[in-house]
Amino acid sequence: MRASLPVAVVLALLGLPASPCEAAAQELGAVAPLFADTEPLRLRIEADFDQLKDDRDEENEERTGLLVILGADDSELHYPLEVRTRGRFRLQSRTCRFPPLRLDVRTSAMDGTPFEGQDKLKLVTHCRDSDRYEQNTVKEYLVYRIYNLMTDRSFGARLARITYTDTSGEDDPVERWGFVIEAEEALAERLGGVVNEDGPTFIPPAMVSTADAIRLTLFQYMVGNTDFSIYQQHNVVPVDHPDGSVTPVPYDFDWTGLVDAPYARPDPSLNTRNVRQRVFRGLCRVGIDYAAAYADLLAKRGAITALVESEQALSDDEREDVLDYLEDFWEVLEDEGDVQREIERSCRSV
Repeated sequence: MRASLPVAVVLALLGLPASPCEAAAQELGAVAPLFADTEPLRLRIEADFDQLKDDRDEENEERTGLLVILGADDSELHYPLEVRTRGRFRLQSRTCRFPPLRLDVRTSAMDGTPFEGQDKLKLVTHCRDSDRYEQNTVKEYLVYRIYNLMTDRSFGARLARITYTDTSGEDDPVERWGFVIEAEEALAERLGGVVNEDGPTFIPPAMVSTADAIRLTLFQYMVGNTDFSIYQQHNVVPVDHPDGSVTPVPYDFDWTGLVDAPYARPDPSLNTRNVRQRVFRGLCRVGIDYAAAYADLLAKRGAITALVESEQALSDDEREDVLDYLEDFWEVLEDEGDVQREIERSCRSV
């Protein structure tokens, strides 16, 4: 359990009225070099992928490998690497024939490279060796980047063109887009907090600022995601701050309508046709300034559109699909009747 809780949180735990506590402004740390640059990396990962494809338990051992960083002149820098499979749903072989990975680099050896200061990194892979699944990966990367434009309190992500070389000789090399994600501990340190793995499994709403909550839930509505919960910590990392507040940071966006992965299915309790159908999942909280939240999002519309239009890894058809999907969201925000019906009157009671 946490060592101490603010008065507002204690009241919330007891079921007594309490006004939402606003998180104090936190001075953010510097973004690591790996995530400060948006130029795609060129990498080769050499490992026993024949074995890794069979590692389908959540606690598989690390496999020895090699990370090769390729320069613009095709020069190569070689670094020892440990690789293991990770995840849950995408770790299942019936979902993804190529599993998501975790890369464990030797921090001391990475000075002067894009991976300087890194340790363990999640790698989102292409799931299956097809163009459609690869485009799903690129679109999920864009979801992370869209949230980066909305707030610095978000996971860093870096796209990479990766060649996977199977050292067992069983499989031919595969070249696909993938991306690495900022480690949870690094994120928390940058935000001036910690990830408390021994804390309660439920976060009282009073611990999350209204501003953070409405930003996150509007973002999830924008990208068509219902597969999350701030307060039950589902696909959300809670960063604890010394003042007792919590910053929720979302991740794992393959079930969003924007990505539209072949295996994604809507929650049956929502009575929606498919994951493309948006449902607002925010709580009804006191003091939400919806107008200000909409204005803030609309002010970022140009930057979000430019991000999608400039992503060279996205095919023309997928780019048009993403822009059309986002356009439906912008049209809701610009219509007073739509925002009241689809968002403000659709909030969930605490």
